[in-house]
Amino acid sequence: MPVELRRQLAEVYHLPLKELLPAAWRLRLKNFPPVLGLATPGSKHYDSGDHRNHRRLFVTISITGQGCRLQCEHCRGELLKSMYPATTPAALLELGRQLKDGGCRGVLVSGGADLGGRVPLLPYLEALAGLKGLGLKVIVHTGLADPATARGLKNAGVDQVLLDIIGDRETARRVYHLEMDPADYGAALENLLSAGLKVVPHIVAGLNFGRLAGELEALYQVLSRDCRDLVLVVLTPLPGTPMAGITPPPPAAVGRLLATARLAGPRLNILLGCARPAGRHRLWTELYALRAGVNGMAYPHEATVARARRLGLKPFFSDLCCSLL
Repeated sequence: MPVELRRQLAEVYHLPLKELLPAAWRLRLKNFPPVLGLATPGSKHYDSGDHRNHRRLFVTISITGQGCRLQCEHCRGELLKSMYPATTPAALLELGRQLKDGGCRGVLVSGGADLGGRVPLLPYLEALAGLKGLGLKVIVHTGLADPATARGLKNAGVDQVLLDIIGDRETARRVYHLEMDPADYGAALENLLSAGLKVVPHIVAGLNFGRLAGELEALYQVLSRDCRDLVLVVLTPLPGTPMAGITPPPPAAVGRLLATARLAGPRLNILLGCARPAGRHRLWTELYALRAGVNGMAYPHEATVARARRLGLKPFFSDLCCSLL
């Protein structure tokens, strides 16, 4: 079966785009109702005329502040700067209380990674349970979680965990500075699923300095396990990082990956996540994603929403994380 799935993925991926996209769209219409989830969580301001987001409904928290020992090439800690810091379990719980009093409904708990690629969550398990006790939706970004962390998160009652899946050893080494191969990411995914957690894997298109390398293998790691959701994001060159001047993969290449995921995972809930380049790249990526049969996306361009309606889809907005669509 593993060989068969890998062969299927490779065959589908190399179909002409003019065949791949219509086939993915037909499958989406066949297997899902004609609705499109649109996520607008509070990490960015969003006002399209159709919808304006409430920025305190869903926020992202870093348990390491701006600190990250791994210093990956695409981030160098830049993504942590926009998060609420809470660097002790007591601070996390107190922040949760303040956010809840301000109308917050959910949080993503993330942070920088240690040298093993893990977000250091073990000291925070009791505080995470406390956040659940406040009535918040709690999503956790784990990194390469071990079985003890997975069981602890399950006992804490978190709603979801997010895990980036890397399908290429060179990408893991060159970008994440980790001597890991795809099987190690598959094992981390297995640890989380075995604990009974709802896992939403993420794949970053173009993570290896804009080059596609291992995305199909990452998709294999997801589809060969009992995952119901997938979020695809796109390398976004960030100022202040070694990838600031990198050209991300073109929108058509992202559409090809999404359509491949749709055809290989006919009932998979596929989402285009919030991390992707801005400007025309953003719009074209969204339009390709629509035709590839995604179930939802984050921060859509107003032209994308209009196109979705013309295609017969009924868009709805949520100010929570796209993984909750």
